[in-house]
Amino acid sequence: MEKPGPLYAGVVVDVRVEAVNRVFQYRVPETFRERVQIGHRVLVPFGRRKVEGYVLELSGELEIEEARLKSLLALLDPEPIILPSLVELAKWMETSYVGLVSEALQYMLPPSFRWGKERVRTKTGQMVTLLEKNPTLPKNASAQRRVVEILQKTQEMLAAELVTQARASHATLRALEDKGILAVGQTTLERPISWDPIPDPKLNLTDEQVEAIRRIQAELEGAKRPVLLHGVTGSGKTEVYLNMIADVIKAGRQAIVLVPEIALTPQTLNRFAARFGQRVSLLHSGLSLGERFDQWWKTYRGEVDVVIGARSAVFAPTPNLGLIVLDEEHEGTYKQEEGSIRYQTRDVAIKRAALVDGQVILGSATPAVESYHRALQGHYCLAELTARVEDRPLPTVKVVDMREQFEQGNRSMFSTELRQALEELAGTDNQAIILLNRRGYSRFVLCRQCGQVLECPNCQVSLTYHRDDDRLHCHYCLHRESLPGKCPHCASRFLRQFGVGTEQVQQVLAKEFPNLQAVRLDADTTRRKGSHRAIMNQFASGQAQILIGTQMVAKGLDFPHVTLVGVLSADLSLNFPDIRSSERTFQLLTQVAGRSGRGEKEGRVIIQSYDPTHFAITAAQNHDYLGFFRQEISFRRSLGYPPFRHLTRILASGPQQEAKEAVEGIYHFLLQQGLPAEDLLGPAPAPIGRIQGRYRWQILIKSTGSMADICRALPPVQPVVQVTVDIDPLFLL
Repeated sequence: MEKPGPLYAGVVVDVRVEAVNRVFQYRVPETFRERVQIGHRVLVPFGRRKVEGYVLELSGELEIEEARLKSLLALLDPEPIILPSLVELAKWMETSYVGLVSEALQYMLPPSFRWGKERVRTKTGQMVTLLEKNPTLPKNASAQRRVVEILQKTQEMLAAELVTQARASHATLRALEDKGILAVGQTTLERPISWDPIPDPKLNLTDEQVEAIRRIQAELEGAKRPVLLHGVTGSGKTEVYLNMIADVIKAGRQAIVLVPEIALTPQTLNRFAARFGQRVSLLHSGLSLGERFDQWWKTYRGEVDVVIGARSAVFAPTPNLGLIVLDEEHEGTYKQEEGSIRYQTRDVAIKRAALVDGQVILGSATPAVESYHRALQGHYCLAELTARVEDRPLPTVKVVDMREQFEQGNRSMFSTELRQALEELAGTDNQAIILLNRRGYSRFVLCRQCGQVLECPNCQVSLTYHRDDDRLHCHYCLHRESLPGKCPHCASRFLRQFGVGTEQVQQVLAKEFPNLQAVRLDADTTRRKGSHRAIMNQFASGQAQILIGTQMVAKGLDFPHVTLVGVLSADLSLNFPDIRSSERTFQLLTQVAGRSGRGEKEGRVIIQSYDPTHFAITAAQNHDYLGFFRQEISFRRSLGYPPFRHLTRILASGPQQEAKEAVEGIYHFLLQQGLPAEDLLGPAPAPIGRIQGRYRWQILIKSTGSMADICRALPPVQPVVQVTVDIDPLFLL
């Protein structure tokens, strides 16, 4: 029999340097020639070091000089833990988002699973199994008898649990093991995820839901275009997801369900677990490292049918993926804002589904302008749900002009209408949600003598006052300092707190409505593990009648007793220097309005605004997505913004002069590549010109195609400057 020729592995090393962002060829030793596969983690010599790498290619062709060739040192896992489709996805991400392929591959690995840096391992324990059903025991062996009696009912049990129940000791188990009556062996223990079981409503489908499912099934069997499920709030999009997932599971495949906020995962988990039982897993950063580790491996082993999670769950290692659902697909949290690969989850999901012949459902009551445009152009299939289930009416929306309230002498944060509506909650089981997109007690502190606003020393942003610790906080770099007794600029003692935050709203409600218990859901109250669930349970059980919060209270929550939604300062998001400020305002108002009236009682919404005639606010008042879309798409078309052209943001940060020089050099490089000057916005300081002590300069590129190849060839900059390329950015601050 002819001996097989040599085998070579193309390996990407886990070294976060652009210069080594390529495939290196290594010889595969005979000792593991039959085991190595694409997706394997390997240990390789790299310079004078040993580093972790990932096998992306296997070939019999030598591509470098024999003298330079080195061999793989070890396979780090018995089998490849990066699925072949995820290897291909990582390659696509590296080329599409101008980053490092090793960084893309990190998203595909179990939590904390890097060679030499593992911080979590599989949890093990001792399992006791009964071997002899009716053993003869001495009369005085009462503890042994209790152990056997318990095992006669269960056959096996964890040793720690068994000795507790039997009021015995581990010595008792060893004695029984020596007699051959039972066996004690090591077993893998799971760190389980707790969930609150709820009844599965399994409502009768509406005609629109049936039609939406028919359209999705037709795409799954045909062209497999992504499906945009545009449904008003409360129209039953989740029931459509559940039905489609059930079909996918029947076909022997798995589904991934993505939600935009960790706060939504407990409620989503409960709903899906009610339908699909224990074969549901959860993947998000709110879990402990050990819990995420166990959930990842359960998914990898094919022990679950549905994976629920936030953005990074799009990389869940489902061995036979058939469907990905992005709920609230318009949300900005689906955009990765850190690292070199700043991916858009929607696009990654579509690519991943295409690689495995699967399907994607994008669900929203307020789709991203780009998504709805693609649906109208035929790139997506459009399915629509125009009415709420059981013909429940959409809530009535009242917009209150706060300028008139001021003229009438109302200096309170609550308009007359909202105050009256809150008073009417007393003595009922009705509930309210109050949205204010600012956490803290007051938005900024100002000196009334010199006019200076107290700013973070590291960032070009105002400090926010938090009364709970009586300190000023920066929400960008987390700097904290005490509230000064006098102005640091002019030494005046006339410092005053301006603006309202969620903390202050809670205190005012407690003072003015003492009979109404209020809880707060924002980044400050949800830092501890399990705090999301605890606050949600408190509100869901009726222990609290008012839920105050930032954006997270607007997304996907379903509480049947909520009959009132109040929005304080609806104009806040309109004032950001960003092309999507109108879109975000409309989406936020529409989404939070949709939390009202989802049960048997009708809902109402009171929006307080200083700009009540803005088209984003009037469209939200009238539940008019199409009206908003037409006006917004006209604005985008006239200025050449997405979806008509692509945007690419190049951001340089560092010392002021060096960052400015770097971005100016990049600007001239782009001109040399033939890009028209009118398509280059900048170079200019970023809207937030300094964060964490680093000055920020940027260029925005408008283009008809991807700028990835040009941006990958940007000229080098000084070591003190960091350059970030963001393809299709969502946030421009």
